[in-house]
Amino acid sequence: MPVAPVLRRAYPSLRAPFNIWDLVALALIVGVFVTVSHGARETFAPLRSLTESPVTLDPARLPEYALRTSLRMVGGMALSLLFALGYATLAAKSRHAEIVLIPLLDILQSIPVFGYLTFTLAWFMALAPGNVVGAELASVFLAFTAQAWNMAFSFYQSLKTIPSDLDEAASAFGLTPWQKFWRLEAPFGAPALIWNMMMSMAGAWFFVTASEAFTVGRTNVVLPGIGSYIAAANGAGDTVAIAWAVGAMAVTILLFDQLFFRPLVAWAEKFHFEQTASSDPPRSWLLNVMRSTRLMARVGRPLGAAARWAASFRILRRLPGPPTLSARGERTFDIVWLALVLAAAAVAAKVVVGFVATELSWGEVLHVVILGVYTAIRVSVLIALASLVWTPVGVWIGLRPKVAEKVQPVAQFLAAFPVNLLYGFVVSGILAFHLNPNIFLSGL
Repeated sequence: MPVAPVLRRAYPSLRAPFNIWDLVALALIVGVFVTVSHGARETFAPLRSLTESPVTLDPARLPEYALRTSLRMVGGMALSLLFALGYATLAAKSRHAEIVLIPLLDILQSIPVFGYLTFTLAWFMALAPGNVVGAELASVFLAFTAQAWNMAFSFYQSLKTIPSDLDEAASAFGLTPWQKFWRLEAPFGAPALIWNMMMSMAGAWFFVTASEAFTVGRTNVVLPGIGSYIAAANGAGDTVAIAWAVGAMAVTILLFDQLFFRPLVAWAEKFHFEQTASSDPPRSWLLNVMRSTRLMARVGRPLGAAARWAASFRILRRLPGPPTLSARGERTFDIVWLALVLAAAAVAAKVVVGFVATELSWGEVLHVVILGVYTAIRVSVLIALASLVWTPVGVWIGLRPKVAEKVQPVAQFLAAFPVNLLYGFVVSGILAFHLNPNIFLSGL
């Protein structure tokens, strides 16, 4: 019989303080820290470095470009998460705030993402004159606008659908609003929020890669990244470089899925509110590795204890609420509040009309409206076609758990892939076959 197992059973204190999984986890953590530090250092370089070291089509530079693009995406995701938690909570907790915040959120998500860039680029560049960080912030803000609205809607819906028995139980235990948020509301909304983070990030890849090479007025900025690489490859007509960029983007999305989202989904499974346990819960090899460590588990215990203490801290014992009013007083307050909201909307409309009247001609306004109608027709037709095709397919897959288990990762990957990386291939095909771009470009 081997001696080592006998000694470990007889003397538990002789067990090594770490195992092989600690080494794997340490390697991953150090690797992430080093790559993020390198990317962050390049972010604060002088603006002239963009012209001194322009984007090249050397495939060896693609890992660095992918890192820079990923950091912009992570920055936008972090800001979107903070925004969603605060904005959605305020809208769900206050009926009068909800009247304003939810329609405003609907308007904000309807504005084309690139529309935000046109009036924020100059402001962000002015925040850090002569430095790359200003342009980086503009790109991060674009990622934020591509994700924040959907995430806020998701968390708001979760807060509005918390079962009444859970809410009553929280009140019976005397939880303060702070404790109730971290012990009930945030866990209840976590699965849907994480899923929506995945979908929002999938859409944001398109805008982040597109925002790395942009021109607004006389400002021309080319940030190192996969988007600027693909723009240079399209400009040079280099199909080999385009193929390299597509491959790099695929690897980047796969790494995000394996190292970030899949562990989050598997971890958040414990918060699912279901009457029956899931027959096949999601799994993550990275989460299994972290749970199998010894030294890392010991290091993480104080952090977990600190987080639980912060969530249990009895602050905000009572939220300051409005004075108790009679039914007639409530109606009067609602009327006054709606009147103030409508007055603010009227003032905003007056400012917009005044700007249009002084800066633009009404013929230009009519032309833009007509172009908007064309866009709306394209979007409506494609939504109808996609619904006719993919809704039955989705139902068929959803009713077959084993099929869904295999198809879902593929669908997530394809949804996350930014379609603008394929523009070069698609446009080349349209030109080769003499197709109508007004029709066939819509498929993108």
